[in-house]
Amino acid sequence: MDCKNLYLNKIFNQMRISLFILWGLFSTVFYGIGCIVLSLFSRKIARSLGRLWNKHLLMAGGVKVVVKGVEKLDKNKRYVFIANHSSNLDIPVLFSGLEYQISFIAKKELFMIPFFGWGIAAMGHICIDRKNARKARESFTRAIKHLKKEHISLILFPEGTRSVDGTVGEFKRASFTLALEAGVQVVPVAIRNTGRILPKKSFRIRPGTAYLEIFDPIDITPDMKKADLARLVHKTIKSSIEKEP
Repeated sequence: MDCKNLYLNKIFNQMRISLFILWGLFSTVFYGIGCIVLSLFSRKIARSLGRLWNKHLLMAGGVKVVVKGVEKLDKNKRYVFIANHSSNLDIPVLFSGLEYQISFIAKKELFMIPFFGWGIAAMGHICIDRKNARKARESFTRAIKHLKKEHISLILFPEGTRSVDGTVGEFKRASFTLALEAGVQVVPVAIRNTGRILPKKSFRIRPGTAYLEIFDPIDITPDMKKADLARLVHKTIKSSIEKEP
C-alpha cells in the first residue's frame, strides 16, 4: 500500500472512530430517556428497546455477531448465563446474540453515569457494591427475586473485570453462589474476538466479527458445590477462548 492510500486509510479510520463515539453519546441520551419512559409502563418493553440500543451500537461500529449453539436453549426457560469478559462490547454482543429477556449485574459506578446509568436502572439491571460484602449479598438476593418474578434470565461475569489480554481470568465464586441459589440451569457462554475489536480502556473500535458459543445447560442439583460448578464452567469457556474464531 502506497503512502497516499495509507494516509487515506488513516483518515477513514479516524472518521469512523469519531462517528462511533458520537453515535454512542447520542444513542445513550436517546435510548436512555426512551428506556426510562417506557419502563413506567412496561419493563419488558424497555428491555426490548435496550436490545435495539445495543444492536444499533454494534452496527455503528461495524460489528457482526455470529452465534453457535443457540439450538441448545429452550425459549420457555430461564437461565443464568455465565460468560468471560474482555471488552465493553461484551454486553451489546450478548444482548444481540441472546434473544432473551435478560438482566445483568454491574458495578454501582455504572449506574451513576447520566442517561446510561439511569437507562439500565430503568430496565431493571442490578447494581452491586463490590466493596461492601453485605450490600453485594443483597444485590444477589434481589437478582434472584428479579429472575423469578419477571421471568428473565441473568448474565454474570465471574471474572469481575475485563481481561486485558483476552485470556480467561480466575472466576470469583460469589457468582456461583447466586447461580446455585437461583435454581435454574447454568449456561456457559464463550465470547471471542471482542477484545480485539474494542480493547480494554480504548475507544478505537475495529470493524469485525464477534463470536458467541453457547454450551449445554448445566442442571443444578442439591448436592452441587459452587467450587465444582466454577471449575466446570471455567474449563468449558477457557477451552473455547483458546480456539481461533
